[in-house]
Amino acid sequence: MNRTTSSEILDQLVTSYLKLPVRVFWTGGPLFAPGGDTFDDARLEFDGIATSWMNLQHVILHAEQVKVIPGLPVKIKVSDPRIEIAVGQSELDRWIKRFEIPFRLELAENGLIVHTEVAGFPIAEFETRLEVVGGWFVLKPQKASFLGMPGYVSSFFRTYLPLPPLSEETHLSAIEHEPGLLKLTFSTDDFEEEITPGLLARMRRRLLPMFGKMPGGVFKPD
Repeated sequence: MNRTTSSEILDQLVTSYLKLPVRVFWTGGPLFAPGGDTFDDARLEFDGIATSWMNLQHVILHAEQVKVIPGLPVKIKVSDPRIEIAVGQSELDRWIKRFEIPFRLELAENGLIVHTEVAGFPIAEFETRLEVVGGWFVLKPQKASFLGMPGYVSSFFRTYLPLPPLSEETHLSAIEHEPGLLKLTFSTDDFEEEITPGLLARMRRRLLPMFGKMPGGVFKPD
């Protein structure tokens, strides 16, 4: 992957257009070289994004190829679009507190640990995996302990997270668990968009429909 001086110019142009700090990466030659209207393995990286539902540590837009189509207005054609969002433990803790969820979630290496307490006394601990069922985000237990002892209580536990559902056009394609960090990758169909005012909002509705339905519905810097 080439990260060239010319890409810094594109960083500034895209940042100015979107009114959000962004870094631009792609594979190939300099921006203004012959054939420079096609970008392979393209990536836009945003840091510290806040939404009306949950703050995100970063958002990365991937595409196998982005082609700029001249005209009035100019268009972009995006092939194999994907979007990665990352949530850290501190962002998750604020979200749980805001929605008054009756358990604590810990981002662990192999999944999410659900801690339940009564009056500060630990009752049960579940190791769960995040799944999408009918478009909704669900925590599915893997194993659990009850009052410190292994048990079958996890078989009775399945909870939907209070997040808007995915659209039919968007699919959860990958989940990565790390200590203190959760990464989700979503994919959707190829598309074309005009480079006109409102581009970011239209791309958000296409690539992040779960946040497109949020009240206030816009990205804003954290």
